[in-house]
Amino acid sequence: MRGLGHATLAGLAGAVAFLFAMAVDLAVLRRRTNDLRLLAGLLPGGARFWPLLGTLMHLANGAALGVLYGRLRRVFPFSGWLAGSLFALAENLALWPIVALLDRVHPEIRAGRLEPFNRPVPFLQEVWRHLAYGLTLGILYDRWQRKESEPAP
Repeated sequence: MRGLGHATLAGLAGAVAFLFAMAVDLAVLRRRTNDLRLLAGLLPGGARFWPLLGTLMHLANGAALGVLYGRLRRVFPFSGWLAGSLFALAENLALWPIVALLDRVHPEIRAGRLEPFNRPVPFLQEVWRHLAYGLTLGILYDRWQRKESEPAP
């Protein structure tokens, strides 16, 4: 159970790191590619409350992915930072085909409040954001697991 808790907390921390990376790239690039607005816009009426709903959905996703990472950690025989990064980038690539569909049907994209994501710059933004998530997830999960397995003094 401790491993599950570590995975959940590391996933939440990674989700927060993702949000910081997103804030940086949104400020620097001035693009309308906000993942919180994208997530909340998937819910009926969610666009109206996108900051809160998007954040809650994002944190839940981050925690769930952290748990999945914890279950799959031994598949990645690398140090934590590399294993977490590879995991997050693999998740991003695996789900990217959905973006092509979202670009056509998402209400916020159709209304022009978000720009289409299936373009080179938004794709690179997502790579950067997922790297922030994966680095944080991998480093923290391994650190907490290592401390747990150390013998008590």
